[in-house]
Amino acid sequence: MVLSMATLFVSCIKQDAYKEFLKGGEINYAGRADSVIAYSGNGRVRLSVVLGNDPNVNKVMAFWNDHQDSVEIQIPEDVARDTVRMVIENLAEGTHNFVVYTFDTGNNVSVAVNVIGEVYGENYVRSLLNRRLQEITYSVDGKLQLHWENSPPNEVYTEVHYQDRNDESRSLTVTPDETLTEIENYKVGGEIQYLSFFKPDSTAFELFSPEVTAVEIPEFERMLYKANFRDFSLPTDVKEGGYGWLIEYLWDENYNPPGFATQPGIPQWFTLDLGHSVSLSKFKIWQANDRLYEKESVKKFEVWGSENPDMDGSWDSWTKLMTCESIKPSGLPVGEVSSEDIEYAEAGEVFVFPVGTPKVRYLRFKLLENWGDSHFMTIAELSFWTSER
Repeated sequence: MVLSMATLFVSCIKQDAYKEFLKGGEINYAGRADSVIAYSGNGRVRLSVVLGNDPNVNKVMAFWNDHQDSVEIQIPEDVARDTVRMVIENLAEGTHNFVVYTFDTGNNVSVAVNVIGEVYGENYVRSLLNRRLQEITYSVDGKLQLHWENSPPNEVYTEVHYQDRNDESRSLTVTPDETLTEIENYKVGGEIQYLSFFKPDSTAFELFSPEVTAVEIPEFERMLYKANFRDFSLPTDVKEGGYGWLIEYLWDENYNPPGFATQPGIPQWFTLDLGHSVSLSKFKIWQANDRLYEKESVKKFEVWGSENPDMDGSWDSWTKLMTCESIKPSGLPVGEVSSEDIEYAEAGEVFVFPVGTPKVRYLRFKLLENWGDSHFMTIAELSFWTSER
């Protein structure tokens, strides 16, 4: 059973005052503590003193700073005698050595028990960063989606605060192994605040956190449901190149090869059916990750849209929505990529449609140039978003 400390008072005792406890020789000793465990805290340490079987022990004292500082606690007679907890406050950040003695009713002192305790403070807190929120998106059914990066070392959990549609405060807890958090009831145009809590070591008895991070909830935007997508090959469209890289792989949610690879010939184009008419807000395109910024990966292209395309494959029924060029963050020559290039490409490159883009059901991609000056094109995956609910 744990004996909670009701009161604790601190005294500064000089080395010569401590020697008073040893006057008259070391003939009678109080029963020493069986063990002492130091738990690290924020500017403080908690000592758990496991008492021995001496029934006369009625006081515990802990010294530190070369016996210049001390804390003592009386052990009430009317409680079970098991473990005494002592919280030592106002300690400097760093490692401290504590010397613990027990005393009995005859004021006899025990043999010392030494324990090392670690104290954390402002320096440690300044080193902490909240878990990174990589992206905020919306699901196809309108849920707010928080995409988290990997949990930082020693994170215990992240706390998320937000307001619901009725302006009521809500909160939830994100565990370190959770990479996607979905929120159904949220305030449009509101704010997300989040705070990560850390345990610096296994003995810490309290958690630490940096300043709260606040981000605005973005305007509503949902990803189109890919199960509705279809190949809509027209007579003038390029065909797949015979490598087993099929056009259907552009929307299979597999971001590793194979994707779609075309027959030779530049420029070239292909057509897909989104399944219904929609005004698009943005799209993402992924390069095949076995040929990033080289070989057949698409560099320049146009996106065209139509509600009712001519079945002869001509361009009369199509409207050009945008012209796109893939960016290589490092600017390195073909054949060389940086870690930044890889991270950027593997996240999917985002292209935003102009405001007022008309509704379309069919999209046509006109491929103009690839990164490696090759004679055909490859794309790994495509995703599309709309601001329509």
